[in-house]
Amino acid sequence: MIDISAEQLGFGIAAISYLIFALLILTTKSNSVQRGLLFAFSVVSVVWAGYYAWSLQLPYVNSGSYLVENSRNLLLSLFLIAALKHHGDWQNFFFNKSVIATLLGFVLWTAVGLNHWMSQHLIYVGNLLIAILQLAILEAIYRKTNVQQRWQFKPLLIALAVCILFDFVLLAESALFARIDSHLWQARGFIFTLMIPFLVIAIRRIEAWGINVYISRDIVLQSTLVMAAGVYLLLLAITGFYLRYIGGSWSELLQTSFIVLGFALMLLLVLSGTIRRRLKVFIEKHFFANSFDYREKWLALTSGLKQIDISHVDRHQKILQVWLQSINYGQGAIVQYRPQGELKMLALHGRATLTEAEITLLQRYQSQYANQNWQIDLTEPQGALTADLSKDQLKLQLLLPIRTKAGLWGVCIMQAGNEQKLQLNWELRDYLSVVSEQIATLLLLMQHSDKLSENAQFIAFSRMSAFVVHDLKNVKAQLDLTLRNAQKHRHNPEFIDDTFSTLESMQQRLDNMLLQLTTKQSKERPQRSFSVAEIISQVIEQRCAVKSPQPELIVRQDCQLMLDQHRFANVMFHLLDNAQHATPSTGSIKVYMQTTSTDLLLNICDTGCGMSADFIEHRLFKPFDTTKGNAGMGIGVYDAQVFIEQAGGSIKVSSTVGEGTTFSIHLPLQSEISEEETTYLLAQGTL
Repeated sequence: MIDISAEQLGFGIAAISYLIFALLILTTKSNSVQRGLLFAFSVVSVVWAGYYAWSLQLPYVNSGSYLVENSRNLLLSLFLIAALKHHGDWQNFFFNKSVIATLLGFVLWTAVGLNHWMSQHLIYVGNLLIAILQLAILEAIYRKTNVQQRWQFKPLLIALAVCILFDFVLLAESALFARIDSHLWQARGFIFTLMIPFLVIAIRRIEAWGINVYISRDIVLQSTLVMAAGVYLLLLAITGFYLRYIGGSWSELLQTSFIVLGFALMLLLVLSGTIRRRLKVFIEKHFFANSFDYREKWLALTSGLKQIDISHVDRHQKILQVWLQSINYGQGAIVQYRPQGELKMLALHGRATLTEAEITLLQRYQSQYANQNWQIDLTEPQGALTADLSKDQLKLQLLLPIRTKAGLWGVCIMQAGNEQKLQLNWELRDYLSVVSEQIATLLLLMQHSDKLSENAQFIAFSRMSAFVVHDLKNVKAQLDLTLRNAQKHRHNPEFIDDTFSTLESMQQRLDNMLLQLTTKQSKERPQRSFSVAEIISQVIEQRCAVKSPQPELIVRQDCQLMLDQHRFANVMFHLLDNAQHATPSTGSIKVYMQTTSTDLLLNICDTGCGMSADFIEHRLFKPFDTTKGNAGMGIGVYDAQVFIEQAGGSIKVSSTVGEGTTFSIHLPLQSEISEEETTYLLAQGTL
């Protein structure tokens, strides 16, 4: 039977571990100085550990141990200098003063040891100083790295610091007692082996070195299963021994039954596909880097969706392109499920329309997964979903659902070349789920936007119709006034001339209203300069003469405005008509007009019933809210406010209940609504 000592076992495991570590580094393609020195250090460590496992020698006692120790310390020191200095290439590295000094120092120190020019006690002291210098370089590396980089360097610093400190303690005791402590020496191989995983983590984190060690997920999964099985068997053995120890006469029966049941349970766990899949997902989530840089992907997705005009005709096509770019696929389609099982193609990219097999597949998917958010990868068996369907006609790989609160809204199908295809694992499912939810929200927003746009058109038409009805009431009022005066003045030539002039004005207004009703928008009227006092006088004399009290115009200074004369006259009539309704026949209504260098100031003051502050704030300027019952439309004051604010002016109201009301209007003398603004307002239905 082979007798293996503790130090042999420890150094043997260390040699195997460093060999695996060196092979991992060898698989990388980086040409950095750090990678080369780390590989050389790993190879020398394999020789160092193998030497002690085979020879059972103590350090620094013969030429062989002295060479392997000095070689390992030299390469470790050079690696630490490279990590501290961040040299770009080998030439610059070897011509560095600190590197030259290190090489010369180790050559001299090796010659001293091999020729026995110093006592064993001084040899220990010299190597103790080397360990102190290595610790000093480690501290310099830690202090030089910024806060963001320390996360990358921490595993490296921990691993090397533990190894160097262990050697420091070993050499310190050796220098003090002139001998190697056997217990520390036996633990040396195990300690160094335990630090290798930290080195693997470090070189994966430190991006500047370009060392990307790759370990297959399958290798990790299988090794994890083997390790778990070993731990499980160890627990079985310990528990079986304990049962035999306390079982008495039943000990062998209990031990045998437990071990058989334990093996059965282990086989069940190992052969369980569900447990293996869950273990694989756990390993991939916690021990491997993500396949995507989610920050860059999310920024690209957000930027792509932001550039889409949801009112444009090709919006679905743009969304599909952004969706495909999120996983670098080149072919796809967005299909919406309509009532009665109908499929509506919204977008196609890089492929032909749906085949009969694909239509059948989508219909089956709707019936089977209507209540599930399940993604499909057709490279995997799908059972009844693809039964009896020709694979040649199924020109898609991924099928992604688009869901809303109401249920399954539609699907997105994707296809790529064999080299670009991605496996639909847990990570891709999670990523595509987030992307699908974001795009589904945008699609739903577009659908609601279409409905809102359609409703807005109906609202604009209804609003325009309300103004037309309001103008019809004004035309009727003029007709009533003309007929009432016709009985007294029908033989008066001046009255006949005024009547024809009024009829001509009413005809123009009726033509404008009919045009609005047929074109579903207000007609843009030309803006021309007019006398404000003259227009207000005409409104008072021709349109306000039906009711009492008759408004009185007080002009302190007249001016010219460049506005829509017809709308200005309507606004003044609305305000004066409201004042007449609110004021008893014994009251008064006065219009004060004055100008400044820049503004026209109009104050319409009446002695009517007045309004409360709450009414002014919440109801006065609210459209279709009237106090006249069926006699009013409730849009006169609202129309006045819109017109005045469009012209760059303002309208304010001050009123006291039971005393009267004053409307104060400010209009700039140079006011003119631009053609672009008028077009926009017409489109919004506010003109």
